Amino acid sequence: MGLLNTLQTKTSEARAKERIRPLLESRMMRDILLEIGQRGTEKLDPQSVPVAQRERAAALAAECGTAGLRQSAIGEVVLDEEGIILCTADDRIAFLYADYNYENIQNTDCLPAVAEYLVQHLRGYYSISRTFTTVTNEKGKRHEKTRQVFIRRHHEDTPFNPQPTRKQRLF
Repeated sequence: MGLLNTLQTKTSEARAKERIRPLLESRMMRDILLEIGQRGTEKLDPQSVPVAQRERAAALAAECGTAGLRQSAIGEVVLDEEGIILCTADDRIAFLYADYNYENIQNTDCLPAVAEYLVQHLRGYYSISRTFTTVTNEKGKRHEKTRQVFIRRHHEDTPFNPQPTRKQRLF
């Protein structure tokens, strides 16, 4: 029984990754990554460094100057079924699937994996959170479905709670 569950889990993860592959390799994603790069970087804001890691950040700054401590100017990214929106301090840049001749994403449960991919290209400390909606399937069973995914830069009002590293399940 355990082996069947493991196989089912692995195949559903593989299917989910296959679903997001066209988006990750699309022209839209290239444009988003280009925008993130062109938005440039800003000096590390001490408030955005988690309290537990400020000592380490100060040591790094002393060793290599502030050149090694720069972060992305993007403060928040919002992903939903219609597109991906990059938010800076004074600007919102929307990348809508319709603008790229794609259909809206029906299965938004794949968006946390896209968010995780984007976080790899953003410099700084970011957290990924989701909002859910309850859906009833044809058999009458209710389950939660991802509605929107948020990538937010850490600030004092969103405390960073470092935990031992562990594999995070997204699907």
